[in-house]
Amino acid sequence: MSFLGVLGSGARAGPDDRAGLAQIPSYVSSGSRLTLWGRKPDAAYGSLYVLLSGKVFATADKRRELGAEPADQASFLLCAYRKQGDEFPNHIDGDYAFVLWDAYRQRLLLGRDPLGSWPLYYTQRGNDLVFADEIRHLLRWPGVLARPNERHIARWLALFPKPTTETFFDGIFRLIPGTTLAVEDGSISVRRFWRPEETPLLRLRDSREYAEGLVEMLERSVRDRMTGTSAVGTQLSGGLDSSSVTVTAAQLLNQEGRGLFAFTAVPKHAVEVPGRFTDEGPHAAAVAAMYPNIDHILVRHGAHSLFSVIDLFNSVQEEPIFNPSNYDWIYEICLRAQQRGIEILLTGGCGNYSISYSGDRALQSLLRKGRLAAFARLARDLHRQGPRHWRSLVHEMLRPWMPMRVRYAIDRLHGQFAATHEYSMIQREFAHKHDLGLMALEQSHARLDSRGLRLLALLRADPGPFTSGFRQLTGVGMSDPAGDRRVIEYCLSVPVEYYCEKGVPRSLIRNAMIGRLPEQVRTERRKGLQAADFSTRFESVREEALVELERMKQVNLIGHALDLPAMEAMLRLSLSQGDARGGMLRHWPRLLRALSLGRFLRRLEDGTLFSVSEQMPSIAASGNEFPAALSSTG
Repeated sequence: MSFLGVLGSGARAGPDDRAGLAQIPSYVSSGSRLTLWGRKPDAAYGSLYVLLSGKVFATADKRRELGAEPADQASFLLCAYRKQGDEFPNHIDGDYAFVLWDAYRQRLLLGRDPLGSWPLYYTQRGNDLVFADEIRHLLRWPGVLARPNERHIARWLALFPKPTTETFFDGIFRLIPGTTLAVEDGSISVRRFWRPEETPLLRLRDSREYAEGLVEMLERSVRDRMTGTSAVGTQLSGGLDSSSVTVTAAQLLNQEGRGLFAFTAVPKHAVEVPGRFTDEGPHAAAVAAMYPNIDHILVRHGAHSLFSVIDLFNSVQEEPIFNPSNYDWIYEICLRAQQRGIEILLTGGCGNYSISYSGDRALQSLLRKGRLAAFARLARDLHRQGPRHWRSLVHEMLRPWMPMRVRYAIDRLHGQFAATHEYSMIQREFAHKHDLGLMALEQSHARLDSRGLRLLALLRADPGPFTSGFRQLTGVGMSDPAGDRRVIEYCLSVPVEYYCEKGVPRSLIRNAMIGRLPEQVRTERRKGLQAADFSTRFESVREEALVELERMKQVNLIGHALDLPAMEAMLRLSLSQGDARGGMLRHWPRLLRALSLGRFLRRLEDGTLFSVSEQMPSIAASGNEFPAALSSTG
């Protein structure tokens, strides 16, 4: 259930009646007043109260550590706070956000788990702190206006990687994952309790031991997420991440005599993209065939129209959706999971930076640490097994010290993204206004080694709005074992050479999954490409997109932020012309992000942004789903 709260001596006002949240009795202590709407605390102990969203993994080991047997997860969290004080988030694991009120100390504490599975927002009104799990509740508080935040819009368009507390609404902030916010004695302090950069390296004997350690950690992460659930589901693509999560869940459930639903999205139309596999059905079917307790279900792309999906999720996520082409099939999978009574759908979205990291920039890391022998062996193996030309390897090593203009020229020569305007529809003047240069993203990555690059990606991620949106619309929560704090810290502790051992990328997970995954999946070097057939479905909404573009032209901020003439030219390209300009690798992601942002800002301007969320969507026609054993993915 959603909630809104306010802390302050003057916290006697209330939200607009349209918020639809019932008031809970206030908690008053020495002049400080905490008032909640929508939800009362989930647990209390003396002068302590906690409101918990999500799940804390109250394992037997953790209960013994606390010396208590709390009746529920919220009570477990209070036990952790009583025993460990401000450090308690470092001693609990889970997918959660919490609001904790310590009446004795007159102290409010807000917190989110390191992955950020549940969102939490706040704003200040005078001496009062107003907080909620949805931005729309804050916007209904007296004096809080729905003004767009131009600086955040510019950074979002430019894929600026450094995390900030800002949102798309001016004056409304998010609590960053892995942090707590404390209000005490009239002052506010934000503290980052999760510091993955401090993870020490683990020294084991060989790659086999590192692989065994990964299996053990992944099993623990998956088991904790399935405890207390009835039906369990996974998103099963053809890649290593979701496949590893799926088979781990299947093995653990089989020990209990339980089954697993595995959902795979497949294209309606055959598409070929060099170096990629675009139909993940066959790989996923091979995984399911190894485990009799997996019920494999294929779902075709294209069940929902583009703009209905954009409107629906822009509204519930309270921000523009970043990759609209994937929302269609994820939404349909969640609706199918809802039909089967599944409350938690396991995913593998963080795997690229944890369990299946490729070993990118390993040579730079080894060279910087002076590990010359390991550097020479890996360079030789990459050349033999990649296959990587020596010229490419030399370029990789020298790149961090190249002038930006030289990098730009080389990237352009190889047809790669070289400047902000080449992967974004941002107006150059708008970018410069907000201090985003021609190569803002490239500059932020320039001197990072392997570890630094992964940390940047992990700390930037905030799946809270994404998971919250699907949870609100379908009742299905998504949880990523590959993004578990313990899994991430283990993976950061593994020396980088074990991710590309003998020149083979993603070697850690490949070694860990020997005998657990079919060889066609375990040894696959190509990357999958989801929603690869999107361009064939775009024809049905092309005219609607052009009409929407005309509406966008009437909003000044959109005209300043987006290159509307370039968008119109792209919208008028034929399908073959769009594919020739990069298709789903370059052309469509760039255009669809801009359409999502423009639609968000236009509907914010005309006051219709939040109207869609009041409507509960219906499940698409059942003909869109079919048993894997009988399917034809052509």
